[in-house]
Amino acid sequence: MTPVRARAPIPSELLSSLRNLIESASGIVLGDAKLPHLSAVLRGRIAALGIPDAPGYMELLSEGEKGVAERRVLVSELLVGETSFFRTPGLFQAFGKAILPELLEQGFVHPLPIWCAGCATGEEAYSVAIAALEGSSRGNAAPVRVRATDLHPGFIDAAREGIYSEQALRNLPGRIRETWFTSTEDGRYRVKDAVRRLVDFEVGNLVDILSGPLPSARYAGIFCRNVMIYFRSDTTRRLVQRFHESLLDGGVLFLGHSETLWGISDAFRLEEREKIFYYRKTRAEVGRPCPATGPRSPGDAVAPRPGTRPAEPPSPVTDPSPAMKLVHSAERLADEGRMEDAVAICRQAAALDPGCPEPEYLMAFLLRGNGRHAEALYHAERALERDPLFVFADMEAAECLGEMGRAGEAALRWKGILRAVEGDVRLPRLSVGSGISPHMLRQYVLSRLPR
Repeated sequence: MTPVRARAPIPSELLSSLRNLIESASGIVLGDAKLPHLSAVLRGRIAALGIPDAPGYMELLSEGEKGVAERRVLVSELLVGETSFFRTPGLFQAFGKAILPELLEQGFVHPLPIWCAGCATGEEAYSVAIAALEGSSRGNAAPVRVRATDLHPGFIDAAREGIYSEQALRNLPGRIRETWFTSTEDGRYRVKDAVRRLVDFEVGNLVDILSGPLPSARYAGIFCRNVMIYFRSDTTRRLVQRFHESLLDGGVLFLGHSETLWGISDAFRLEEREKIFYYRKTRAEVGRPCPATGPRSPGDAVAPRPGTRPAEPPSPVTDPSPAMKLVHSAERLADEGRMEDAVAICRQAAALDPGCPEPEYLMAFLLRGNGRHAEALYHAERALERDPLFVFADMEAAECLGEMGRAGEAALRWKGILRAVEGDVRLPRLSVGSGISPHMLRQYVLSRLPR
């Protein structure tokens, strides 16, 4: 047998080709900071499969169905994170006790059709079913019908088996564990049939729905948590459009704690129940990107104080400054997935007008989205130096601190931002700031404070 040279250097051009292939296959973007992790996972797959080298692995990825299957495994190993039942317990409590009954009272079809997109090994999908059973006031044995999808066949097989470790159940109160699980001889726990019969698992890639036909089913709720953080903004925008089309009128969309639709879609309304934030489908036109509108000078547009009637949206800028023209060009490049080009244009805009905060803010926004948190924090601080009222830059800095593991600093920052949004704040002259009301702004800041 040919010896496996898994430790041979992996050419940078091969890694670049591999991450392009991963994005094409799954929509997932791996920034430069993720390349060492990609290299480590690649070495692991080469060793596990007994392939001589990285070029041989690339050949495997191009081998029809065999290559498609291996791409799924590769992507899954890159993104596997910790998961558990009732992760973010408040979300499932709010869904069962408040949101589910409200949807039923509004006349939605019963059982409620729910889609869990990116379900991994099934804990979230089963959690939705358990929360529904716990919260159903009708005593109905089938309050929901959950469709759960993931691109990894191995994950779907594990989800269908429905057997989990003690660690996966750590967030569950003892009563729920006793009610909806049975223990196995090896110390694990099996989901009871009363829950399992509410969930259908199937292999499905979210990228496939971007261009293919929509499923015939429509949903009252969609859970897609901590999935779109890996996508480019244009991919996220297209996916959110498909979610909107897949939801029944008035249906709800649940995202991860750090995910938002600001600057992505204005076809959803942010709502809150039991201190949990989620989005409700409105009848607004979908697929229309949030317009890049704003004031004609940096001090013209501020968010009114909470409790006052929001001002009419500013009219589109017909003659922006040269710096803002560049910034809007950078936004368009970012939407096309050309992040590095967008950042380069922002640098030009920042040099052209040292008093304009938008170039620094957009750089922070783009760099954070690609995992470059230290650089993003630097540019967020630079934007604040240019305009201390630019609260979006302050929020971007707080997000960076949190993602860098500096939780204490982030919490202090969010508390300061909460005080700031009670007064006049300047909104960005960018798509991410359009249509934001003072109430929405305050709600979002509250959602970021530690509980």
